[in-house]
Amino acid sequence: MTQSKAKQHKHSATAEMCPHYEAAMELLGRRWTGLVLTSLMGEPTRFSKISSVVDGISDRMVSQRLVELEEIGLVERKVDAAQRPVLVEYTATKMARELSPVFDALQNWAEKWMPARADS
Repeated sequence: MTQSKAKQHKHSATAEMCPHYEAAMELLGRRWTGLVLTSLMGEPTRFSKISSVVDGISDRMVSQRLVELEEIGLVERKVDAAQRPVLVEYTATKMARELSPVFDALQNWAEKWMPARADS
């Protein structure tokens, strides 16, 4: 199959799904993952800031998602033990920042098609 034919079938409902795409959708489809990643797209961020920016997420879930994302390589955890109290910040890695256009496109789509949440 030529490359152009392969691209045509990439998102077809009758074609087999690419295992890389499946893995990415499984990761990003987990509850809170996209919102945690979005909160890290700017400057290095402390745990408490992530917890306050992502409405409704528990501290336990923030911690769990950060550990998962760090293991995958999407998040880097930096500890500055010289400060008191110890300063821990989380940063989106290059791999995570490459998702920024995806999140921007999803934001545009959501503003066009999704109703706002009632509790927002």
